[in-house]
Amino acid sequence: MKTLFSSSMIVLLLLGANVAQAQTTQPKLNAMESMKQYLGIWKGEVAKDTVMILNFTSYGQTIEDNYKIVTKGKVLFSGKEIYGYNQKYDKIIFASVNDYSPEISLGACWSSSKDTANIVGYEYLSNPEKDNNKVQWILIPPDSAKPDSAKRIVYQNNKVISVSRFFREKH
Repeated sequence: MKTLFSSSMIVLLLLGANVAQAQTTQPKLNAMESMKQYLGIWKGEVAKDTVMILNFTSYGQTIEDNYKIVTKGKVLFSGKEIYGYNQKYDKIIFASVNDYSPEISLGACWSSSKDTANIVGYEYLSNPEKDNNKVQWILIPPDSAKPDSAKRIVYQNNKVISVSRFFREKH
């Protein structure tokens, strides 16, 4: 589970922030098409002198993220994630591996609004409120004064334990 929350989570931003949930008043959007708005390199400070760098690229019909956590110029760890749409659950599902463990972590992502993505462990896919470790990404639209950015909020036991701001460095 640590891998899930130390990784991009991406990201997604990961991870499908403009995907509308099925509602009668709002047309349903293609989850993977919406995720394409996150393609590029994103960087954010996640702790003092510690940054997370996310590199989202297209991989066929899916999205791949190569990420790393860096402290004072030294890579603490790095990993890869692959994001794809699961029609049965109507959610983005992702698998994450990193360089310090042979384990694979799975997660689920969905949108609660046009600009907000929620991430939980895969085992909580059908009951997200039961997950004690959640991540939320809020996309902040660019304007002429600010670059593309997003806010990452990490919750543990329904309390905010971390808030980070990410900026797109390259499309």
